[in-house]
Amino acid sequence: MQICSTHGPVWTEEIPRVVRIYDRLSRYEAEEGVVIAYGTMYGNTAEMAEAIAEELSKQGIRNIVMHNVSHTNHSYIIADVFKHRGLIVGCPTYNTQMYPEMEALLNKLSAREIKGRYMGWFGSFTWASAAVKKITEFNDKLKFEPVGNPIEMKHSMKSENLCAMQGAGEGYGGSSESG
Repeated sequence: MQICSTHGPVWTEEIPRVVRIYDRLSRYEAEEGVVIAYGTMYGNTAEMAEAIAEELSKQGIRNIVMHNVSHTNHSYIIADVFKHRGLIVGCPTYNTQMYPEMEALLNKLSAREIKGRYMGWFGSFTWASAAVKKITEFNDKLKFEPVGNPIEMKHSMKSENLCAMQGAGEGYGGSSESG
């Protein structure tokens, strides 16, 4: 017996396993966990992403995957978005728009019409705020369930920014065993 998909390899072995994977993907089933995809120019947005990941961990979320969109091929990020239920994206404002690599990733995600996901977002800016607003507009296309309030930071990390990130993990299904 063989499985000949319209793309990819022809499967001649492990047919039941392959069928289970295709079935799960076709239903958009996902594992618990969160993908944090971020773009950064000067390290400020990366610092926000790290603080959010730390907060998620404190709240009991164990499967946290981080990707810098400037250094990770989008195909790996998209695969992780299919795998995990939660997505948090963040980037700086770049020339009154969102960081170009993040915009490219969100365009690719919106073309896939992934269902049943949660999304939170954050951004940073120096002169004019735009990234958070642009990400909000993308989530209208993605139709992911919004989680938490968008977090926005001017310039670099300050104590009030850390306070804003403390609620970042709420709604992502952390374990009650987190102590």
